[in-house]
Amino acid sequence: SIKELKSVITSAGLSFAGCSEKGELRDRAREAQARLATAASGSSKRPPPEATSDRTVVAGWSVRYEFWNGGGEGDVDMAIVLMHGIGASPDDLVPLAGALAPGLGAKCLFAFPGAPNAAWWPLDPSQWMMQAMSGENGLASMIRTEFPGLAECRTKGAALVDDLRRRAGPRAKIVLGGFSQGAMTSTDLALSLPPDSVDAIVHISGAPIVVDTWAKALETRKPRVFISHGRSDFVLPFAVSGWTKSLFEAGRVPVTYAPHDGAHQPGPLEPLLAFLRDTLSSPEPAAPADLTASACATSTALAPQPSLVASPLLVRRRSCVGRPSPARG
Repeated sequence: SIKELKSVITSAGLSFAGCSEKGELRDRAREAQARLATAASGSSKRPPPEATSDRTVVAGWSVRYEFWNGGGEGDVDMAIVLMHGIGASPDDLVPLAGALAPGLGAKCLFAFPGAPNAAWWPLDPSQWMMQAMSGENGLASMIRTEFPGLAECRTKGAALVDDLRRRAGPRAKIVLGGFSQGAMTSTDLALSLPPDSVDAIVHISGAPIVVDTWAKALETRKPRVFISHGRSDFVLPFAVSGWTKSLFEAGRVPVTYAPHDGAHQPGPLEPLLAFLRDTLSSPEPAAPADLTASACATSTALAPQPSLVASPLLVRRRSCVGRPSPARG
């Protein structure tokens, strides 16, 4: 999308002033991508690495695959899925591969799936804004909604991850991520797969959905999580990123939270690159935290709180025999 192109441009310290057509923005984004690649490599004399790409169809989704840094079939260190936002296309996020791969250095496989009709499932973004204005009860209900088409996305997404693993090879770290609706969809997919299927989640400018389902899944799934959101986002309110953060923290998973001053856009890439480097260098996924060590029976519940910003609708409650002790997550 235009916003995503502008974000890539500004993250490289360039300006999009004078770019009146989308084609001009794409050219400027390519220039920005080259600059980011040079900076990440640490040498202005080293050209960006070449990528090899392939387009295919998986479970009805069009998918663009790109191997970077010498990676190839069965020979990849990290495989990253990036799902686009509503109304966008897979190609809109493709520049991120060229911006991230040089800094990672390792052999990478990027996958850019495309949603039919440019939407992973029916969603009206204005609903979030209207619910935010109507009060907390509406939002509390919305983040529990099982949207039509979400179950089908899980099935198709599982087929995509199977194909990704086949192409990447057994040693690859698997990262599922996306922007906006793509962030919601990829997070939901990651938490619907069997435990230890996914090493990390990248949640950019998204929002929590089916939160009770996610909370339950986090009892046995412990992926690393990166969350980024713009404070000036008027499409999906910034406050929702705090709810997502609290949900994952309540599930005892490591969270990297990188808010920025932008709008509905990816934001600076440096925090994401650092997160991916850490994921790449980490050992095999750690065993889930021992939730049975305490005598308490732990459950995660979500309820409206007095302030949307100060209290992100997420409350972690513990129920102990003779000793109830509510605590916020």
